[in-house]
Amino acid sequence: MSFKQLVGNFMPGRDQPRSLVAEPTSTVTVGKRPAAETNPYVEARREWNERYGDYIKQAHNWRLCALVSSLVALTAVVGLAYVGGQSKIVPYVVQVDKFGSAVAVGSADKVAPTDEKVVKAYLARFITDWRTVTTDHVTAKSAIERVYAMMASGSPALTKMNEYFKANNPFLVAEKIMVSVEVTSVLPISDHTWQLEWIEVTRDLRGELKSNVRMRASILVDKTPPEDERLFLINPLGVYATDLNWVQSL
Repeated sequence: MSFKQLVGNFMPGRDQPRSLVAEPTSTVTVGKRPAAETNPYVEARREWNERYGDYIKQAHNWRLCALVSSLVALTAVVGLAYVGGQSKIVPYVVQVDKFGSAVAVGSADKVAPTDEKVVKAYLARFITDWRTVTTDHVTAKSAIERVYAMMASGSPALTKMNEYFKANNPFLVAEKIMVSVEVTSVLPISDHTWQLEWIEVTRDLRGELKSNVRMRASILVDKTPPEDERLFLINPLGVYATDLNWVQSL
């Protein structure tokens, strides 16, 4: 074998295929993105919320509960003060006999409806107090107070009574004459209307008789328990005249 042939075996020629040699490849390693830097303020807030958030929430709830309780207590105190400041009078019914003397006493919410005899006694006393003229000013003043205690507020009876006493001042009339009254009849006309008859005897200050006349009146009556303590002491049954008319009988 010649040298040329020997060399040809080791050096590829055109006719021999070229050996494929893999080209080196570069590998790119994709690394993870580094984590963002931690914010110390955010971490501090998170730590604060974890440690003290529950305590703050509980404190807020307790404050709210205490505020509501205080409002309820304040409302109760104000309500008790208001109720305590109200004037409460329990009316009592006093039953009297035909002479006007008390025979029975009881609370108005426990007793039976007012007896007709009691109303008769009240109306008879009303006529006596109204028409009597006496020189005793203390007695006259007490009688006038009892008369007005039986006048319904804002009623026609009150207006007429004011006009009567304005024209017939009992203290001035008593300087000339005295008048005594004797009630002879007290009859119910309806559930609220009563008719009364009486005799008025007029004398001068020396006691000499001047006149003897018969009178008749029609009185419209209403019964309402009094709420004023002063009226309760004078008119405990709450018998009020709402209207009245009177004339001299022939």
